[in-house]
Amino acid sequence: MIFIILLYGIIAGVFISKRKMKMSQAVIPMIAFAILSSVALGQNYTKSLIPEVNDGIGISNFLATFLLPEDGWTKEMFLSKFELYLGISIALILLYFLIVIVENIKSNVKA
Repeated sequence: MIFIILLYGIIAGVFISKRKMKMSQAVIPMIAFAILSSVALGQNYTKSLIPEVNDGIGISNFLATFLLPEDGWTKEMFLSKFELYLGISIALILLYFLIVIVENIKSNVKA
C-alpha cells in the first residue's frame, strides 16, 4: 500500500515540476482514496459489532483486506484504523483548501 502511495507521489511530483499539473489537482486522488478507505473501514467496523452477520470477527469488504493486517483482528483495532483513515481524510481535505488558497494568492500576485 505504501509503495502505491510513493509511486503516485513520484509521478505527481514529475507532473507538478513540469508544470503540467497543479499541486491541488495532485491531492484530489489522494483525498478520494482516503475517503473511500474510511468508508470501507467504517463499514468493516460496524459489521464487526453485529455478531449475527459473521460467525466471528472478520473483514467484510475488498478494500479493507488491503488496509488491515492479516491477523490480530479486534473490534478496537478496526475502530483505530477507521479513525486513523478518517483523520487522514480530514487532514488531506484541509491541506487541499490550503493549497488552493496559496495557488490563488500566487496567481493574483503574478497578474
